[in-house]
Amino acid sequence: MRAFGPAPFMAFYIFSTGTELSSGRSRDTNGPDIARALSEAGLEVAAITLLPDDPEAILSELNRIKALPDAQGIIMTGGLGPTADDFTVDVLARFTGKNITEDEYAMRKLEIAAKRSARIKLESARRQARVLEDCHVLRNEKGMAPGMITMVEGTNTLLVAAMPGVPSEMKAMFENELFPEIKRRFIAHDRSRLVFLIYGVGESQVQATLFGDDTQAGLVTDLPSDFRWGVTAQAGFIKLFFESSDKALLEKINALATQAYPGIKLDKPVEEKLHDLCIERQFKLGLAESCTGGLIARIITDRPGSSQYFQGSCVVYANQAKTKLLGVTDDLLAAHGAVSEESAIAMANGALNALGADISLSITGIAGPDGGTKDKPVGTVYCAAMQRGREAQAVKWFMPFDRERIREYSGRMALLHLYNYLVSGI
Repeated sequence: MRAFGPAPFMAFYIFSTGTELSSGRSRDTNGPDIARALSEAGLEVAAITLLPDDPEAILSELNRIKALPDAQGIIMTGGLGPTADDFTVDVLARFTGKNITEDEYAMRKLEIAAKRSARIKLESARRQARVLEDCHVLRNEKGMAPGMITMVEGTNTLLVAAMPGVPSEMKAMFENELFPEIKRRFIAHDRSRLVFLIYGVGESQVQATLFGDDTQAGLVTDLPSDFRWGVTAQAGFIKLFFESSDKALLEKINALATQAYPGIKLDKPVEEKLHDLCIERQFKLGLAESCTGGLIARIITDRPGSSQYFQGSCVVYANQAKTKLLGVTDDLLAAHGAVSEESAIAMANGALNALGADISLSITGIAGPDGGTKDKPVGTVYCAAMQRGREAQAVKWFMPFDRERIREYSGRMALLHLYNYLVSGI
């Protein structure tokens, strides 16, 4: 995430605790997820730090951040479990000078769980119910250990929050309990916000188009002192946010970006737009995937309610599978190759018939690292969209990335191609 503004902003610091994380044995997903949510809400994230299960190391880092002039908040995950190496509550007691107490709601959950299962020993498990005295308790609807918010006086008045390290517990607690409280306390509600996405274009190009660079003037000039904008880059698209007390300025930016990037600027992710469109129009969607290996189907089915329109996906890597499942002829494959516009269209047509769909999307390409040729290097991808009664529309991309990024990038761009194809026919 990159944020831009004319003046320094107060920042949040994120701690992910656990020796399994700091040693590299496990991957931290909590820190990036929290940082992304804060950044997209217009809040500054200064750092994500991985800390071992070492109370002195954790306390030292807390005290270091407390003294920083830009520190606005610390968000911690991990160390709230029932074992002796779960130190977070003890460290926070030392850091804040507050006593430790038990949360009544968490204790009731533990008592009920202990009665239902002999595996839960209440006396050892009750360590999970500990919180700081006079803190704002964050309920854990997915597990046992509550989280908490407490305020600490340092260089600034600092919000310190602790949540469990289990990702499912953290995510629910953050979304339902902590994030609303952070937004209530730290987001200025007298300022307007604008968020949109642009597909297939890099952030430097968008920045130059909107605000100019050394080679060109931007579309937007004379920005007020309170204007702030930022960008997060993801597979196939960038997400931009803008914030200002000048609502008319944001409306102007939105209009100019729509003109500059027709067909690739959206107000929300394309899978959401496609989801809504398919439900509204009662489309039945079928996929034929080769190089993406089912990734597009996963993106679609990640959304609840996709069963209303999604018929399925034929994942056809081998030419034999393309022929047997989708009816792509041997003659066509011999003449044009599996990675070609002709094959992509034949795959899309085959998906319509094989899956009983009325709209389809196909994708075939060379994701590498091997398999490329001079005429079709690694990164060559063809995609076709089709609707019964309409001519198919195919596109070709060249994506000079690694295997993972080719698959992720082309999957998102394929969904955008299908969405624009369908919208153009309405």
